[in-house]
Amino acid sequence: MRMAAGTIEGSLFGAADHAGISDGTVLAMAKVFAYDIDFAQDLRVGDRFSLVYEERYRDGERISGGDILAASFVNRGKRFDALRFTAPGSGRAEYYDHQGRILRKAFIRTPVAFTRISSRFSSGRKHPILGRIRAHQGVDYAAPRGTPVIAAADGRIASAGWQGGYGNAIVIDHGRGQSTLYGHLSRFAKGSRRGARISQGTVIGYVGMTGLATGPHLHYEFRLNGVHRDPLTVTMPPPQPLLASLMPKFRQATQTYADQLSLAESRFAHLAAR
Repeated sequence: MRMAAGTIEGSLFGAADHAGISDGTVLAMAKVFAYDIDFAQDLRVGDRFSLVYEERYRDGERISGGDILAASFVNRGKRFDALRFTAPGSGRAEYYDHQGRILRKAFIRTPVAFTRISSRFSSGRKHPILGRIRAHQGVDYAAPRGTPVIAAADGRIASAGWQGGYGNAIVIDHGRGQSTLYGHLSRFAKGSRRGARISQGTVIGYVGMTGLATGPHLHYEFRLNGVHRDPLTVTMPPPQPLLASLMPKFRQATQTYADQLSLAESRFAHLAAR
């Protein structure tokens, strides 16, 4: 079990490397907070993080794997906490805040990891290929060709194939009038076919530049009852906290991790003040 903490001065990976944290652990941390923090656009110099996590070894050599047990991330002055807990009968570990509210939400904020936004939702912009003003009803994430694209939420694939200017595209129906579109894919992942049930976080395709695209990127849309909404600002109802009857078990199971997280934070604050 390890503890670490860092502050972003240049990049997240740079801060993690300075703290002795592997890239794999950084990606795992980003996945934990992916529902609240858009790691493509939200990070700022001065953001800080603390971790309690496992490292795995075989014959004295560090190997991949190991779970994050507790974490905190302060982004733009707002703090997010995560404590790992397996609720009785669930058989699945999840991450919760200190009040027992699960971090996992209905939709992941960014369906492709560690990219930059190249074009935002707009009622009118000049199309780079067509040369005329028209609405841009989604968000473009610039990323290298072949970067995995994941499903933002559970659902059923309504269509998967060529869709005009979208090129290779997938539309997922999430129920309750909610759907998402993923365009300009270079190719589809195995099993990404019409009618298939998809779980949140499943790789459905890979970034490309098919259709009307000037470079490799993902075009991502969110629709509610057929109306386009800005994926960066649309809000979802917060998840319900654990049942009151489970809170004593939650406190007991996570108290050690929470204490170690506080210790990691205080140690970092002491070093930063020197």
